[in-house]
Amino acid sequence: MKIPSALQFWLRFRTPPLALQNVRHGRSKTAIAIAGIGFAVVMVILQLGFLEAVKIAASVNYDQLDFDLALVSPQFEQFYDPGTIPLRRLIEVEGLSTVEAARPLHARMNVWRCPPYPLDGNWDRLEEESSKLDAISRWWLGSKRPRPLQRRELLVLGIDLDKNPFREPIRSEIESNRANLKLDGRVLLSNESNLDFGWSLREKFHGWELGPLHVDVAGGFSLPRSFGADAAVLCDDFQFAKAFGLMPRSDVEFGLVKVRPGTLDQTAERIKAMLPADVRVLTRDEIYHIEADYWVNQTATGRIFAFGVFVGMIVAAVVVYQVLSNDVRRRLPEYATLKAMGYTDRFLGRTILTQGLIYSLSAYIPAVIASFFLYRGTERLANIPMRLTLPNLGIVLALTVGFGFVSGLLALRRLRSADPAELY
Repeated sequence: MKIPSALQFWLRFRTPPLALQNVRHGRSKTAIAIAGIGFAVVMVILQLGFLEAVKIAASVNYDQLDFDLALVSPQFEQFYDPGTIPLRRLIEVEGLSTVEAARPLHARMNVWRCPPYPLDGNWDRLEEESSKLDAISRWWLGSKRPRPLQRRELLVLGIDLDKNPFREPIRSEIESNRANLKLDGRVLLSNESNLDFGWSLREKFHGWELGPLHVDVAGGFSLPRSFGADAAVLCDDFQFAKAFGLMPRSDVEFGLVKVRPGTLDQTAERIKAMLPADVRVLTRDEIYHIEADYWVNQTATGRIFAFGVFVGMIVAAVVVYQVLSNDVRRRLPEYATLKAMGYTDRFLGRTILTQGLIYSLSAYIPAVIASFFLYRGTERLANIPMRLTLPNLGIVLALTVGFGFVSGLLALRRLRSADPAELY
């Protein structure tokens, strides 16, 4: 008589596969194994998150700018050291019928005088107190963290106020401070800057300096931080030239071109044909790619996080292998009995491989949940844009299954070479 399929399923559920029985029977050992694998998986997810943060930070400045094509120096590699092009190239481009606007953007690094906290404190004592604080204490104290007067580099952006190149909300923030920015020595400080740069003290501190100039903070704008700069200030192009000792409106770092809808490729080819070799024409996607390649592949920041992903995978594979290998060694008498009863190496191998997958998948979901909270904490603590993306989760899931399977194969060597008669 044929057993109904529902009854077959119930019998299987009551008598689970050997691999699942081994996992359940382990109890505390199983919990420790899953915790160890989960820790390794969290390491991989965190390192992928840091690598993703590098990619996001690489595009953060461009995301705030309104352009379709960028005119840059032929030596351009990255936003914070872009080289310059003649400003007259933008005037030439503006004459094309498919060009709606060609706006200059200046961008260089300069030194900023950061205020101490508290403002009336002893600076030597503040420096000593600041040096004793760890990362958690710095985050916990926030803007009330003691810190000495110091000079640090930040990003300086200069624009022609009549040709605002930014998207919202920065465009409106600039327009609302337009009258102030026309005055000599007035700048906007990013309200998302590192606390050391003094945004919270803007109304109390009056010793601001940008390079060799005394300046006043007229307001703020919402430019996010990145790996290239912990803070940014914005001023008009004349103030920018004074801060760097340049001739005003001669050369410019970026020419940002806005074209008519549907004419991007046509306009790009026309600009390339009409301009000399002292200008490089890039689309938004092309400049994103160049910037991401620089930060991920050519800097220590990207390489460290990429290497961290590799190390995390190795650690995870070793943990799974050690768990399975120890389990096989502990259960050798049981496997010997099964082999003596006629069970093949193939059956036992499938059991161990399945057990490895159960360990790996059981650790994956808790690791993802733990990583979510670690991402949020890291983002708040270090102000790094941590994103738990579906592609990265898919990569980690594939890696988890992969090193569970490979580790199971390695653990099989002891079992396959063993003789049942020698296992007792």
